[in-house]
Amino acid sequence: MVKVTKPPGFGFVPRIHRRPKVTSADVGEEIQIRSYLEFERASPSQYLLRWMKANEIFGDQIKLASVIRWADGQVSFCITQPHYDGSAASDQEIEQFFENSGWTRIRDPNGEHAIFMNYAFGALATDAMPRNCKCNDDGLQPFDVILCEPDAEIEDFLNLYPD
Repeated sequence: MVKVTKPPGFGFVPRIHRRPKVTSADVGEEIQIRSYLEFERASPSQYLLRWMKANEIFGDQIKLASVIRWADGQVSFCITQPHYDGSAASDQEIEQFFENSGWTRIRDPNGEHAIFMNYAFGALATDAMPRNCKCNDDGLQPFDVILCEPDAEIEDFLNLYPD
């Protein structure tokens, strides 16, 4: 597969965002702030680190093929990535694969994301969804799971290192 990033983005990374939690019952009450794990645009270096981690952890063969400078001055990366035939993995197959491969399922406090942590690699996996994991005769292959090294805010929000 050949992929080209669409300027000005370089994929996504998870970040903690805070927003007011407002309901009609909150009139005259102090507004509470709620934290969420959401995705935001990755920097070029975060994008490349994501694919380097995928090569290291999953044995992928993702390569930076070129850097493209468009006429308007914006930049894109072109990568090559193996194509995996097969059917979309189920949520249960994904969870089983990750747990059997040394990952720990992490509870999202808001219940919105499937999150896994590999403490040996210091890697957090998000977006481990059926659209990003294929099953075939060779087993399950994650191919677009978002990998990152969690920052202090993510560590705290997900309680990655409980006391």
